[in-house]
Amino acid sequence: MLKNPTKILFFLSILFLSNNAFCFNYKPIHEFEIYRNNKKIGFHKLTFENFENKIIINTEINMVVKLGILPIFTYFHENEETWKDNKFVKAITNTKKNKREFKLKAERQGSKIKIKSRGKTFFINDDDLITSYWHQNWFEKEILYDSQHGKKRLIKVEKKDYEKIKTSTGKIFAQKYKVTGFQDKPNGKKIDYEIWYDDEKRWVKIKFFIKKSLIEYYLVTKY
Repeated sequence: MLKNPTKILFFLSILFLSNNAFCFNYKPIHEFEIYRNNKKIGFHKLTFENFENKIIINTEINMVVKLGILPIFTYFHENEETWKDNKFVKAITNTKKNKREFKLKAERQGSKIKIKSRGKTFFINDDDLITSYWHQNWFEKEILYDSQHGKKRLIKVEKKDYEKIKTSTGKIFAQKYKVTGFQDKPNGKKIDYEIWYDDEKRWVKIKFFIKKSLIEYYLVTKY
């Protein structure tokens, strides 16, 4: 037990530096405010814990859209990912969208990743990924599996220019990427969003439309 304040500070500094080294310089808490048509509706928070060669990332998303004082849309998502030696190991997610609830579990098994979702079990290649934007290696993929249902997405990532973007604590320069595609099913939904990363490869913004409503993330955590 560390009772000496100096030792406690030293221990925390080692922990944070360890997290930063593994997580591309993320702080232990990385948080966004979510806006719909310029009105705040919730937050998206990631927490990083590092244990030797293993990292655990917890995600919490909470959104409420109101008409006056009455909620007309609610969304809650929690996700725990585990990575080891910089490779995906498993993820467990729970999503509540209004009164509907979805659960997903993805876990590496040998040369495959086993996914259980919507009462089904199926296997994908071990280098495929579910949607999780903190780690930039998804740029290399043409296929992602969404973290709510495990649905297959076919994507294309296009690198754009650096831009000055707004955060909750000021403006920063970040690299913009355009992501397009569609769900891999008949009449699958189109995928179209913009996402930004800073020079340290940290995810710092995302912007997209849902039913003509503009959804924007503004970074709260200051670096």
